[in-house]
Amino acid sequence: MLQQTLSSVLEQRYQPVEIIVFDDGSSDETPNLVTKFGNKIRYSRQSNQGIAAARTNACRMAEGEFIAFQDDDDLMPPDRIIALYEAFCTYPSAVLAVGNWAYMDAKGVLTGKQSRSKIYSASGEPTLINDGYKAILFPELTAVPHATLFRKRDGERIGWFDSERFFHACSDTDFFARLGALGPILYVPQIVSYYRTGHPSIWDKEFLSEYSRFLLFEKHLQLLNTGDVELRERLQKRMLSTLNRLIKFKSKSINVPSSVSTDFIIKGFKLLGIKEKLSLLWSAYIKRNIRKLIIADS
Repeated sequence: MLQQTLSSVLEQRYQPVEIIVFDDGSSDETPNLVTKFGNKIRYSRQSNQGIAAARTNACRMAEGEFIAFQDDDDLMPPDRIIALYEAFCTYPSAVLAVGNWAYMDAKGVLTGKQSRSKIYSASGEPTLINDGYKAILFPELTAVPHATLFRKRDGERIGWFDSERFFHACSDTDFFARLGALGPILYVPQIVSYYRTGHPSIWDKEFLSEYSRFLLFEKHLQLLNTGDVELRERLQKRMLSTLNRLIKFKSKSINVPSSVSTDFIIKGFKLLGIKEKLSLLWSAYIKRNIRKLIIADS
């Protein structure tokens, strides 16, 4: 799908656009394909190190002021970059612009489904959100790589992606949350990406996706200031839901990768509030054991 994706990037109304294809150790024909685009594309390749490391290294290569991500299976509408860039021109204090996206099926046909935001813009104009950190983590706004734009210098200020912690997933949410901690973010109520569904992806491994969410909540609960009571309580609730799902996975005796900490449930439990701790103990241990007893007796 890369050729179709690159063609959509080359059709951007905003000019000039520098296109970097960063290959995280693929085993297909990517190197041969990008040569067809000649000097329109800058190509770089590394051994497989995960998406967080790939995005960081690609960003460091970039020479422009702004960066827009594009995964190799999605498409850019022609006005994606210009729509987000113009929002920055209106609100230069913003550190991140986030748009909406429409869903495609595996063949690239639009399904009619679109992303939804809790931020409402009656006028249809960009909305400035002062607490960008909370907006991403609560979440009031879903920031995904294929629907965002930010300045390279701000990515450098926060040290890019956390590739040591987030190998499988959630590195983007962590990155955008830390960007939001630098200043306001922008919600642009416009379709800026076509997102493909219905095909295999790296996000299909449910246990590892949930474990990545655990790592995300663990990191930011530890980073939060004591005064951020509302956000802390929200993250504790999200942590509780994630721990419950992880415990269900473990009860099915799945093979847990060696990269997963053996004491993550204990670590997560310590970060919960009193109500969440009691709820986890009830649902994960007491309720589960009662159910086992009933099944055994029957």
